[in-house]
Amino acid sequence: MINVEQLLNLSVRLAAPVILICLGGLFSIKVDIFNLALEGFTLFGCFAAVVGTYMTQSVMGGILFAVLLTLLVALVYALFVFELDVDPIICALACTTIATGLTRYLLVPIFGASGRFILPSELALPTIHFAFLEKIPLIGPVLNDHSVLVYLALLLPFAVHVFLYRTNMGLSVRAIGKNADAALSAGIGIKRIRYFALALNGVFCGLAGAQLALSLNMFNVGMTDGRGFTAIAVLVLTGAEPVLSLLACLMFGFSDALVLTLSGRGYPVQILSMLPYVLALIVVIAPLLIKSLVKWLRKRSAEKKLIVMGSDVTAGDRQ
Repeated sequence: MINVEQLLNLSVRLAAPVILICLGGLFSIKVDIFNLALEGFTLFGCFAAVVGTYMTQSVMGGILFAVLLTLLVALVYALFVFELDVDPIICALACTTIATGLTRYLLVPIFGASGRFILPSELALPTIHFAFLEKIPLIGPVLNDHSVLVYLALLLPFAVHVFLYRTNMGLSVRAIGKNADAALSAGIGIKRIRYFALALNGVFCGLAGAQLALSLNMFNVGMTDGRGFTAIAVLVLTGAEPVLSLLACLMFGFSDALVLTLSGRGYPVQILSMLPYVLALIVVIAPLLIKSLVKWLRKRSAEKKLIVMGSDVTAGDRQ
């Protein structure tokens, strides 16, 4: 029997890194930069979080180091794209490739490990328990006992929504994405805001990497495991809207949690590994099917009205 509360609690934790990556990628898309380097940014964040935590013997030191390194990487990416006119896709692929190779290499000189390094248990990312949540059925067990980064991941999409749609800076960001030439003619500093957006991209990916690595208390080669590309799929799926992206990420988190829960119960691993992608297809197809159904029902309703009106006219003529 599956414990629903534990399943949903795990879903929230697994969704948190993808939510943070999504928020970072969202800012890139809003300024008309389709950034495929989210996977590489996050992998740098994972490695930096473990290195920072190990060197400073502090979880907060690890989180800060992750944010600073990914911020630097994002600004270097922006420099190549904006100043040197390097194609963003080529630059993104180079960034991801470098992240994969460099983190694998640096494990040896820094930690003397190959493939994986596990932090001491006392340096694990602490979780927070809210006493008032215990009194709320279902919601309490689902939302309790997460790290501060998970709670940030759940709250930040709403803050980003307010920023984008309720502030002048957010208006400028959206204006550049809609029409950069029109934004420039309106006096908006395009390059400055694009650098700002990519800086936020780096910060969010750093937080995602810290949550992913420090929640597992380790760094493993390639531990992002495609989460950056999942975030890109979510952004395309939701039109880069923060609150919708949050919901879509929670769906992916639920599917991942369900796979982990069922994998030890004798179900075929091959079938379970398909589940996240099947759910993604359902989410993509379902709105189209609903729209088609609504359109068909409206057409049928209009035809019935015409038939009824025609019958009334015929009856009136006979009278």
